[in-house]
Amino acid sequence: MGDTLIKSVRPVVGAAGDAEDNVTTAEAQAVRRARRLAAREFRVSRAPFALVAALVLFGCGTIAAIEVVSALLGAPARLVPADRWAAGLRGTAWQDGPVRAVAVALVALGAAMALPSLLPRRLPRVMPMRAADPRVAAGVSRQAVRRSLAAATLAVPGIVRARVRMGGRFSGRVSVRATTRYRNPANITDLVEAAVTARLGELDLMDGPPVRVRLRWRKD
Repeated sequence: MGDTLIKSVRPVVGAAGDAEDNVTTAEAQAVRRARRLAAREFRVSRAPFALVAALVLFGCGTIAAIEVVSALLGAPARLVPADRWAAGLRGTAWQDGPVRAVAVALVALGAAMALPSLLPRRLPRVMPMRAADPRVAAGVSRQAVRRSLAAATLAVPGIVRARVRMGGRFSGRVSVRATTRYRNPANITDLVEAAVTARLGELDLMDGPPVRVRLRWRKD
């Protein structure tokens, strides 16, 4: 895990309000550093796409460098048929079919390489938690959070079934679908929401997501 340097802020000798402001500012800075550390440690990597692009560029650059250096030394390596390609290009016009096909293929290749960076990242498996030391990144798995919230929902009197979903790529909220055996739900929805919110507070996540509850009850 990475490390973050924490500088202590000494209260300024003077009014008590100034010292309190300095402490508050230091705490806010520590929280921001902890957020950055957790986001960096638990973010989803796109290393495979970057690795493929780097290997392709490295290979093309290496071949070009070998061709240029060997030609300057008077002994062309001829790893690629550059002379034949150059002769073919001299007799080819921009509007010819092969040129257009290659241009379209290059555009498609560039779009395919850029697309992963434009798409939203898949959800991380670990949700960052607050830590007593802002230099430490702590986390809990999303599956464990779902199980804990489902258990909190089932602990509400009258709830017989619970399903919890964590927020998707565009929504960070917690969706709870609960079923009660009662015909009159009364305030069970509020009780479930309160129980789930309290459990989220106990988990002490870095960013507490909002909670939405959908309740089903007997209508027979």
